[in-house]
Amino acid sequence: MFKKLKIFISFILLFLHSITLSSLSAQESFLIGSIEERCQKALDYYLTRPDLETEYFRRLEFCINTVKDVSPEGYETNPIISDFFSKYGVNGRTRVQVHQGVDIIGYANEPILAIADGVVLETALADCVGPNVVIDHGLSYDNKRLITIYSHTGDYLVKEGQKVKRGSTVAKLPEKIEYPCMARVRHLHLQIGQQYCEKKDKNTWGCGFFIKDLYSSLNPNNFWLKDNGKVRCFEKDRKYKQGVLTYPFKCKKK
Repeated sequence: MFKKLKIFISFILLFLHSITLSSLSAQESFLIGSIEERCQKALDYYLTRPDLETEYFRRLEFCINTVKDVSPEGYETNPIISDFFSKYGVNGRTRVQVHQGVDIIGYANEPILAIADGVVLETALADCVGPNVVIDHGLSYDNKRLITIYSHTGDYLVKEGQKVKRGSTVAKLPEKIEYPCMARVRHLHLQIGQQYCEKKDKNTWGCGFFIKDLYSSLNPNNFWLKDNGKVRCFEKDRKYKQGVLTYPFKCKKK
């Protein structure tokens, strides 16, 4: 009798699990490329965690209501969920310190583009953060050094010491969202410093990460936003002034 009861309870739990999973998988169908759909896809983590359904819908609502659409007129691109100097993380929680980078949501395996010509300084895994690509993009138009960290990536498509061209793919966004600092949201964290921590200096005072100015970084928006507040997209045959940056994701025509 007890054995039959256990089997029955297990069946009920499995049934409820499948219903919850189905409810997450068969969510409202949003228009592809819309803010709602991009937020939905950035939260793929929850498809395998039906026990976190309430948290999922709370995060989805936060994303939809919070992201900043920086797409130029006639185009669409990835929105920013946590901007430079934001007090809030990608999950809506208050940060311990104001944000020193820009967090941009995206699709699984979506290409991440070099924001300017440069040289790859490092491809490295960091605790909590996951994979990173660090590129020296030379000097900005106002003579600031542009050491750029592309964090929370998936596969690297470049090697240390390699020269990269603006708009080339340096990595992809991950398929699985598995590192704690990603906060269960697929996104690129892009941060620009001026003082690179050489490998020999790693894990010494002031060099816990890849740059010494980790908490006094440059605002990427100052280098890729146009006068109208929209991003400068990479266009293959266009020439760009030295020191200006382009957005790290493709802009698609509507």
